Amino acid sequence: MLEDNSENLVFEIFPWNRNFETGIDLIDQQHKTLVEILNRLARHFACNPPELGCNRVLDELLDYAAFHFEEEEQIWRHALSDSRQTQDHHDTHQLFFAQIREFQGRQAPREEVLTALFKYLTRWLAFHILDSDRKMALTVQAVEGGDTLEQAKVWADKQLNSSASILVAGLLDIYGKLSALAIQLMREQNARLRVEEELTRVQQQHIRQALEEQASDYQQQLEFLAYYDPLTGLMNRNGIIREIKTTLQRDCSVEGEGALISLDLDNFYEVNARFGEEAADRYLGLLGRRWLDALYPGGALARVSGDEFVVLLKDGEQVHAQLEALRLTAGQACDLGGQAVTSSFTAGVVLFLHDSANDADTLLRQADQTLFHAKQEARGSWLFLEAGEQRQYRFRQKRLEELQQALHNDQFRLYYQPKVDLCSGELIGLEALIRWQHPEQGLLQPGDFLPSIEHHLIIVDIGEWVIEAALQEMRRWDGQGLRLNVSVNIAALQLLHPAFVRRLQAILARFPDIAPQRLDIEILETATLGDLDKATEVILQCEALGVSFSLDDFGTGYSSLSYLKQLPVQTLKIDQGFVLDSLQDNGNISILRAIIGLSRAFNRNLVAEGVETVRHGEVLIGLGCTVAQGYAIAKPMPAAALIEWKRTWKPHPRWLAASLQA
Repeated sequence: MLEDNSENLVFEIFPWNRNFETGIDLIDQQHKTLVEILNRLARHFACNPPELGCNRVLDELLDYAAFHFEEEEQIWRHALSDSRQTQDHHDTHQLFFAQIREFQGRQAPREEVLTALFKYLTRWLAFHILDSDRKMALTVQAVEGGDTLEQAKVWADKQLNSSASILVAGLLDIYGKLSALAIQLMREQNARLRVEEELTRVQQQHIRQALEEQASDYQQQLEFLAYYDPLTGLMNRNGIIREIKTTLQRDCSVEGEGALISLDLDNFYEVNARFGEEAADRYLGLLGRRWLDALYPGGALARVSGDEFVVLLKDGEQVHAQLEALRLTAGQACDLGGQAVTSSFTAGVVLFLHDSANDADTLLRQADQTLFHAKQEARGSWLFLEAGEQRQYRFRQKRLEELQQALHNDQFRLYYQPKVDLCSGELIGLEALIRWQHPEQGLLQPGDFLPSIEHHLIIVDIGEWVIEAALQEMRRWDGQGLRLNVSVNIAALQLLHPAFVRRLQAILARFPDIAPQRLDIEILETATLGDLDKATEVILQCEALGVSFSLDDFGTGYSSLSYLKQLPVQTLKIDQGFVLDSLQDNGNISILRAIIGLSRAFNRNLVAEGVETVRHGEVLIGLGCTVAQGYAIAKPMPAAALIEWKRTWKPHPRWLAASLQA
């Protein structure tokens, strides 16, 4: 194999192939090294004056051959002992060194000696691998299979005689021709190099100029592919995003609104099915060029996917006129295979102020989402994203970014609200409640930030942080001699996440000193309604880990008997609304009595939320519910305040009196 790499003429005379493999990995790897050294010797021989480099590479070949022969003979002796075959193989190795010494001592022109030496080496290496070593390897294989040495030799000869001699002869003929070619290449090299040096000197300036022009063309081509659609010549998604960013940066002082329109053809699938993909692509190109001509001054047009386009307008007041112009243009027939084709489209429109607060990617996402709604509600027409909806979207995006930073910067805190037995005063457990220590707004309640992300995956990360933080606090309390059970709230998205059980198990594994039975997970009724079977399966898997479950805000959701029967939760938590209103509304008393009855019928534990006054506690005790939480017991508190609260806590005397009357 010949290859010009602009500095050396590379000559691969002995390419390795699978026919050289003996089946013994160690020997095959060493053979590959011998072949590589021989090929390097060939490159020196073909590309450099004979006295340069060849002696060094030849010495390397001899050193490695000595190492290889010793390793190889150990393998043969181990399998075949000191048999005649082993001794003969050893003698051929010694003959190799004797022959090389004879070449080194010849009194002849250096080029002639190297030519003969190289011819010998290529022939010897081919025979060494293809005939001698393969025969030994086959003999070893047969002996290890149970044959006697004589049987093994006969079998090995039979395996090789059928094809090896033809293969070796053919390879040697090829190597002989390649060796002769190497000599010819060496003789021509000096003359060729002199010509090339002169040619390089003459052409160097022209080559540099051509390369610079080629690089410029290539850069322009890359630029086009990065920001433009090759089918229509319009901008692609990257291009229109760049254009939006440029518009926002350049026109930040301009008053009024700009507009971004995302539109999708209504009938393109019919064009594709009727005329074929190639004709449909041609139609997109024709339509794109017509729309470009119909574009208002200063506007921009892009094709962002199959049949979806985006229009950018600097003046939002032009939206209706621009959409009408595009609609009329799409309605003009295009000739496609002798038949007239027209189109209609559906569009979503987002108006934006020319200020740096806007983000190009966000605007485009809003336009796409508005287009999605338009396809459902106003197909063949267009919808605008309402200003209030835009402000809410912006707020959600900003809040999401802040929450991601909060998670990264450890701004979340856990507060704990006790759950107690109103009669005995026993501390049943704690509910962990998240707070956000906002760097500007101070301590925020869950209702200030969780609702905006309940459908975003970051709520899964926050939920896992809550579980881990609660377990860490339980470990600290254990060290202080205070053994407490803790419940945590998780969102529906986290409960039904495919990796929830696995990730919960991993968190528990990091706290082997905390029994999983001490952790309770609170879920809302609505968290299970989307997929009750899936929720049931997840809860059962978590219970197998030892974790228990509570149904939070019970009574506000589905709450059917079949639902309660299927859902394997241990505890029902009465929604605080029923407790708070029980003092004014007898209907809530009836609801409380019914919930307490259900908990007993289904053998569920019961906890009442919303005990804000002593009277609330008395009502619950009278109805038969004694475990509760609320401000009349304790407000949510930092972990550090819990020990002091526990030291001073005792149930109200009226609760004790109510328990005696119940």
